[in-house]
Amino acid sequence: MFKKIMMIGLAAVTAVLFTGCSSLQTAGKNDFNGLDLTTKGTPVAHISATTHGLYLLWIPLITGSSTQLGMPCFLEDTVSCEAITKMVTAEAQKQGGKEVIDLVTQSSSSGLLFQYKVTTASGTAIK
Repeated sequence: MFKKIMMIGLAAVTAVLFTGCSSLQTAGKNDFNGLDLTTKGTPVAHISATTHGLYLLWIPLITGSSTQLGMPCFLEDTVSCEAITKMVTAEAQKQGGKEVIDLVTQSSSSGLLFQYKVTTASGTAIK
């Protein structure tokens, strides 16, 4: 009886460890800082940004600041598609861009109880 309970428990733990999870994040028009996405124009700069963070389940513990580069944030969710899109489009404006083309974002995480999340984005600022 004990062996059966152990086998069922081991099977349950294995299933939990190998269960996949997916999510979709959307950055709306308000996250583009007033810039448009287009396929024409004069390139100003290509911008790439990354944020990292440590989470307890879904609660952000320590993350990288999306407004002050190189500074940590505590209990603030900055490792998201929305935050990184704002970073790229704000930099595009600083570089003199009027629009952003080829804006691409990617998010990933690893861990169960404590998660390490990474979000990256890149785009080309054009006049």
